[in-house]
Amino acid sequence: MRIASFVGQKGGVGKSTLARVLAVAAAREQHKVLIGDFDLEQLTCLEWSAMRMRHGIEPDIEARAFKSLKKLRKTVTDFDLVVVDTRGFADELTEDVSKESDVVFLPTGTSMDDLRPTLALARRLAKTRSVSNKIVIVLSKTGRSERLLEQAEATISEAGFDMLNAVWPERDGFQADLDVGRAGSETRNPHLKQAAKEVEMAMMTLALGQS
Repeated sequence: MRIASFVGQKGGVGKSTLARVLAVAAAREQHKVLIGDFDLEQLTCLEWSAMRMRHGIEPDIEARAFKSLKKLRKTVTDFDLVVVDTRGFADELTEDVSKESDVVFLPTGTSMDDLRPTLALARRLAKTRSVSNKIVIVLSKTGRSERLLEQAEATISEAGFDMLNAVWPERDGFQADLDVGRAGSETRNPHLKQAAKEVEMAMMTLALGQS
């Protein structure tokens, strides 16, 4: 069983969105997937999973709420991939989850307001040897400015962290899909579908240990 976690120092950067996108993409490839929702105040992924079930969208994506990594490890054994969505701020649980994960995704927007706390968290996590080589920064909810994108990529590169080789754009269509239980390439818009597939393939390669 592999664990892919989505962690962050602040909310609103696409952490829960990308967790759902990865879970759907892996399930569509016939992997048995579970979303572990550790944000007990929001339970975004849990409510989205229930919405998906109500609308009869397949494949089914099971989501469960957890308050500790120990509970997850004790009760979850028969999945190919567990996608962990943590709270919108870093705490001791963030470090514990990161240590147990096979890959740690840190979504961030292109603004310095997003990049500074994200890179600060990445540096903190990287101090743990077992985590340092698992960290992947994901440029998320990006706008249409190539200049801002290039500046963000340069900032991350200078900080010495790996980046996902695809970006998640900010588009109303993606949010509309999430609101009814769909995610990623399940969108009906062909342009959004292509953008989603690029991100899905990049994340799945890392999450599932594919070459």
